Amino acid sequence: MGNIKKIAFGTDHAAAEVRDTVKKYLQDLDYNVEDFGFCGQGSCDYPDFAVQVAKTVANKEADRGILICGTGIGMSIVANKVKGVIAAVCWNEDTARLASQHNCANVLCLGSRTATVSEICRMIKTFLDTPFKERHQIRINKIKEIEKRECR
Repeated sequence: MGNIKKIAFGTDHAAAEVRDTVKKYLQDLDYNVEDFGFCGQGSCDYPDFAVQVAKTVANKEADRGILICGTGIGMSIVANKVKGVIAAVCWNEDTARLASQHNCANVLCLGSRTATVSEICRMIKTFLDTPFKERHQIRINKIKEIEKRECR
């Protein structure tokens, strides 16, 4: 678990079937989970949940964020609009490890339609357990410079 203690967690209607299982999984791993997920009936707009998680991570009110929608793509697009967030869509444990290790991603985006709940949990654990390798810091600094220059 390292230094990661608090997780901002968000889901939309497409993740309704995996939401409670994934949340319990995180809690069983002793993470404090702040849940911004949709828990109603019908459909919802994923940007509403993604921005809440992204802002919570960007404001350092949570150590990392986990977002789950149908594919993870929509959530990642929204999360990456928030200054200070590096959100990565991952589709297996290798990409989850590399997102953390090479890209210093602080938000993991996953698809409930592209992975089983078991695969989702394994990707989350890999992402949270993998430390960033400092040798990649120069690239992260370049991302931050682009963000300063291009994001108003």
